[in-house]
This record gives sequence, structure tokens and C-alpha cells, in this order.
Amino acid sequence: MKKVFFLSAVSGVGKTTTCDYIENNNLLKNYSIFDIDELENINEYNSDTYTSFYENALKKAVLKSKNENILIGSCINPTDIKKIKMPEEITSLEMILIFCSSEELERRLKKRDKERNCSSDEFIQRQIEYQNFMLNHLDLYRLYLDNSNCDVNEIAIQIVNYIKSYDTDKSL
Repeated sequence: MKKVFFLSAVSGVGKTTTCDYIENNNLLKNYSIFDIDELENINEYNSDTYTSFYENALKKAVLKSKNENILIGSCINPTDIKKIKMPEEITSLEMILIFCSSEELERRLKKRDKERNCSSDEFIQRQIEYQNFMLNHLDLYRLYLDNSNCDVNEIAIQIVNYIKSYDTDKSL
């Protein structure tokens, strides 16, 4: 049976950087760490089938993780996670949110490579609005961390400490 933690954030906040840091520094033993885009291609889905995207990604994570628990970086929000049918191997699922100030988010997105198409004012505004939506639902996250003025090590350590202290009876 597996525990799954979603590290949720909008584009530019640092979920991939944080997951990579945790994995590269071997901070979570017995965990497989994934970026959801490595598991499934979102471009093959639309607004009517997005729950299938997450369901298929979770199935692949379960298979790839073998006997390990799972940490997935994703921009899923806590209202959508409740719509997803979980694989039977998953005994608990927790959502962790990382966020930053709107000003910091804009700065980070404008620094990204042009190939990622993240620096347009329209894209940035959509990310800020989506982050505000997530922040309006903080009660649905077990842990939420503002990384506006933190380095990746600080955030990673807080997340790892939370996961290590996690009680399996606290599932959503």
C-alpha cells in the first residue's frame, strides 16, 4: 500500500526544482519522485478528460514506484483531486502547496526561457489567478509554504520533515 504526496504549485513557484532537490540529495528514502509531466502528456487531454490525465498518471506512478511511496510535483488543485478515482494501491493522499508572492511569481516566470512560453503577461496573469484560487482553499492542504524569500533547501527540508512525520491516519 502506498502513500502519495502531491507537491502542488502553479508554474514558476518551484515544484520541479524542489522535487529535483529532494531526489538529488536523497532526502526521502523509500520514495519515488516524479514530475507529473514525466508520467503523462497533458496535451492528449482536454477540459472534459483532465481527470483521466491524473488517473492515468497515478496508475503509472504506482507501477514505476514498485514498493516505494510517491511524491509528485503537479499543478493540481485540491478541489480537482477529489474528482479522481485513486488506484487501489494508494492508501492515503496528501496535498502540499508551495506558493510565492504575485510579484515574485511574475519575476520568476519572466526569467524563464522563451521556449517555455511562460513570460507573456497573459500567461503570468493566469498563473497569478490560479495561485489565488489555490490560496483561497488553504483549508484543503495539510501543509502550505510560502517560498517567496526561501531557498530550495529550506522548503525541501520542511516538506521532507512533514512527510517523514506523516501519520497514515491523516488521509484526505
